[in-house]
Amino acid sequence: MTDKLTLLDTIAKNPVLSTFSRLLGSSKATELLTGDGPWTVFAPTEDAFRKVPEDQMKALIQEPGQTKLLALLSYHIVPSRMHANDFIGMKNAKSVAGPSLSFTDQNGIKVNGAGVQGRNYEATNGIVHTLDTVLAPPAAAAASPTTNVL
Repeated sequence: MTDKLTLLDTIAKNPVLSTFSRLLGSSKATELLTGDGPWTVFAPTEDAFRKVPEDQMKALIQEPGQTKLLALLSYHIVPSRMHANDFIGMKNAKSVAGPSLSFTDQNGIKVNGAGVQGRNYEATNGIVHTLDTVLAPPAAAAASPTTNVL
């Protein structure tokens, strides 16, 4: 018997990920993380979500079916288990949403330029790393002034 929780329970029990956990549930992104995995989840913290303009968050949450929110959250998930040490020298990894995430390890580990704050939260079906910024998929980024964050 293991003490580890599932990814969804690991995320839900981390107070700095309460918004991410709530959005996973409302968008039905939780269905992406059920089963054996493994997955790597790059979870934006509460501070990361505070950087997103309120009107953008409202639009994502109030959209019928929340398909844009689901796509956004799917971009934060990679269909393999990746420890922080795996990022060193790695250039990119494909997300569940399709587009790849890019990694750099200069001045700290970054995913699409967002800083990795908490690392290697192990779960039975994957691993969680916390980010200081919400990532924007390339299609959404094309419509905004930045190319890697909301």
